[in-house]
Amino acid sequence: MSKVTDPNAKGGNGFIWGVGVLLVIIAVVIGYIVWNGKQSSPNTLGDVDVQDVNMSMEYNDGAITLKSESAKKGTPEVDLYEDFSCPHCAELAQATDGDMKKAIEDGKLIVHVRTLNFLDGKEIETQEGYSTKAVAAMSELSKSGDVKTYWNLRDYMLQNQQKVATSWEIEDIADAAKELGADDDVVKSMKDVDIKQGNKVAKINYDKLDKETGSVSSPRIVKDGKDVPSEKDKKAGKNLGDWVEIVTK
Repeated sequence: MSKVTDPNAKGGNGFIWGVGVLLVIIAVVIGYIVWNGKQSSPNTLGDVDVQDVNMSMEYNDGAITLKSESAKKGTPEVDLYEDFSCPHCAELAQATDGDMKKAIEDGKLIVHVRTLNFLDGKEIETQEGYSTKAVAAMSELSKSGDVKTYWNLRDYMLQNQQKVATSWEIEDIADAAKELGADDDVVKSMKDVDIKQGNKVAKINYDKLDKETGSVSSPRIVKDGKDVPSEKDKKAGKNLGDWVEIVTK
């Protein structure tokens, strides 16, 4: 005669316990997958080493001016032209932003960041690509004076250019600003910004660069209407990666 096992017996409890363990393992695995997905999502920053910033920021006529209270009359000033879609701009940032930040904070340099959008296309006044969205959002952020968020967000966007340039919208840039500590009203103003502001700001900077130098490209460092490094600097073995040293010597 076959024997029917009592589900309430000890063996049944072991089975139930085993199923419970299996469910816990499954839950842990699913949780890890979700967490890992968030870390790699283009819409989240993940673990960012936020830098302290000891400088001020002002926006005026297309330029985002970064300076320190230590700056004096006669402190060297440069225009830094960059496009958030430009790989060489990202390379220059990686190579020289540390030196630039230190020079600004030490009062030895004033930088007017002038963002471009020409990599979106020739008709810069009507573009709606990533570069234009970045100009719109970052110029709006700069109006708030929140230089710490601006510096760290600009750094993130350039350091992670391949990741964000193909996926971020204005809303994503604003959300990233929030993750970096921007106030809610600043985040809202960034999300509400008209992309046409990006076209307008980029056009101002495009025209200024073209008028002063006769051409438009990025990255460019311009001091007193002339490119850095100069031809003399190049003959001395200097290149664009030496621009902070050249300007502040």
